Amino acid sequence: MEFTIFALSVAVIGFCLLFLPHLDRNNRWVRLSIIGVLSVFWMRYMTWRLFYTTLPIPMITGHGLWIWLCFFVEVLVSIESFIFYITLMRHTDRTSQADKFEKALRELSPEELPTVDVFLPTYNEGIEVIERSILGCLHLDWPKNKLKVWVLDDGKREWVRQFCEEVGAGYISRKEWVHAKAGNLNHAFEMTNGDFIAVFDADFVPFRNFLYRTVGFFVDPKVAILQTPQHFFNKDYVQSNLHLHDSAPDDQRLFFDVMMPARDGWDAAFWCGSCSLARRTAMREAGGVPTRSITEDLTTTLALLRHGYITRYLNEKLSHGLAPESLPSLLTQRKRWCRGTIQTMFMKDGPLGPGLRFIHRVLFFPWHWLISPFTRFFSFLVPIVFLWTGYPALLITHYSELIYYHFPAFLMNLFVTLWLAPRHYIPLLSSSVSSLEAIQVLPTVVSSLSTPFKNDFGVTPKGTLGRPAQKKNIFHFSFWICMTLLVLTSVGMLVNIIPERSPSSEGGFFPVAAVWATMNVFMLIVMSMISVEHPRPRTDERFQVDEEGYLQIEGKDIRIHIQDISLGGVSLHYLNPERQALSNGQEVTLTIPSLKPMPCEVVRTEEGTIHLRFKDLTGAPRHALIQHLYTGKYHNSSTLKYTHFARHLFHRIFSDHSHLYTPPTKAE
Repeated sequence: MEFTIFALSVAVIGFCLLFLPHLDRNNRWVRLSIIGVLSVFWMRYMTWRLFYTTLPIPMITGHGLWIWLCFFVEVLVSIESFIFYITLMRHTDRTSQADKFEKALRELSPEELPTVDVFLPTYNEGIEVIERSILGCLHLDWPKNKLKVWVLDDGKREWVRQFCEEVGAGYISRKEWVHAKAGNLNHAFEMTNGDFIAVFDADFVPFRNFLYRTVGFFVDPKVAILQTPQHFFNKDYVQSNLHLHDSAPDDQRLFFDVMMPARDGWDAAFWCGSCSLARRTAMREAGGVPTRSITEDLTTTLALLRHGYITRYLNEKLSHGLAPESLPSLLTQRKRWCRGTIQTMFMKDGPLGPGLRFIHRVLFFPWHWLISPFTRFFSFLVPIVFLWTGYPALLITHYSELIYYHFPAFLMNLFVTLWLAPRHYIPLLSSSVSSLEAIQVLPTVVSSLSTPFKNDFGVTPKGTLGRPAQKKNIFHFSFWICMTLLVLTSVGMLVNIIPERSPSSEGGFFPVAAVWATMNVFMLIVMSMISVEHPRPRTDERFQVDEEGYLQIEGKDIRIHIQDISLGGVSLHYLNPERQALSNGQEVTLTIPSLKPMPCEVVRTEEGTIHLRFKDLTGAPRHALIQHLYTGKYHNSSTLKYTHFARHLFHRIFSDHSHLYTPPTKAE
């Protein structure tokens, strides 16, 4: 009997470990077949849930209502998962097309290339943020007589105007601040005339080859926008708070590296408002950027679809910018996305309005924001309710029933997700991050459904790296939410250890609830750690490099190897066998190939590594270093390393990290 219960699960594990990794995930028919098998397992489970654990239960009692509510939540989860896997049935990789287009463009004379306007909308970002973007855009590889960089300043700041004049960028401001970013873009659209419009948020820096990799896609007349992924040169709040700097990808990789190539296969990729190139004539035909929703990028995509245009997606790293540097910044961004996408439900030109294909209605409907916040919060309540009241989520006589029907579907879902999103999905971490964001966004979902067009547009704060170093821990509100759920779950488990005092130790659901509660405890621990903002002593993000140069000490040039570098300073070591002793405060000159010599001051030396601070690095030398660091030569991307991730997470929980928080000298 026991073997029969586990036989199907064992078969699933065997197939997923032995055969699934060898299948071509980029083949559409292979994807369709695997997702079809997964759907069969899931439908088998949901059929059992409906006919054997829910329909027999009357709804006239409180317990009956609870069981029906739990089943309804599972239906919602199934719908969201179904949409997710429908999306992933297709996949695109347009790198070979970009290679072909770039080759053709570089064979043209400068006079044959189209003109490009680069828009940098800004509102309240500081100089440490926007100078990188402006200088990076000015450094784009494109004929200078065919390129114009425009800073769209909605903050009406005189110092921004002066900086633009100093470096040779155009400056545009408005008399009235209406319709936020959408209004800013539309205003600039009417004041410029380039054939194409590249848009970058004020914290993003394009790589030099951005235009040569993207312009060629517009040979297809139905392409209105070419979107590229958003990458980041700093660590996001999860990587920083969990100290996963080198072992886990950033929060956006699943969306940009897995979901967007899949959506592109359905002609359902959408404009993300930055890191993109648009055809001016198509934007004009669609009426510019729609202004009714605060997610103007999504509604612009829908407007273009209704006019016969599509958004193409090229999954190449062609720019990088600032990820939200704290949990409050991240939540400001997510709440804006949530309200904006829900707003589209109530708009005639949203996904439910006329003029769209059925698949586009399905893929642009805000399923995620309507379902995920509620269902993820509910998943923490189910074991708590059972442990404290004895009310199970479903009536079963023995836990083996759930193992027989649910476990194969659960395993298949887990392995297929890992197969479709290799090195982008970490079950514990991904679920913890999604749950933390969902719980915080839940009030926004409720308010957006009742008052969708409430005016609460929030600009995502950016640029804290350039501000004074944070020197103490910050416990965000989400920490106390997690701790409350953790206490309720943990105490509920302790209460049920003593059978005489347990309200729930009887019945087949108890082992299920115990396992469920244990999984929730681990997730809540991770969520609570993410919710604690740790000190960030560095004021500039450093790039790990592998570059040689020269250090001039008292008139003598010594070969050195550079380990890491930022706009504030550099770490290096000697390449020559002879060692030149240095003292703190000593002045030296650093020479890096392609850059002019830069005066530096020794901060400290340790274990053969020399730490220098740039001295009086302003004007042209600083601008040259910015273009050297940020326009494609270096990056700070992290890839998933499972063993490193597990080790770092273990140390994050059990080790003392106070040495990491000691603010370094100003150079760092």
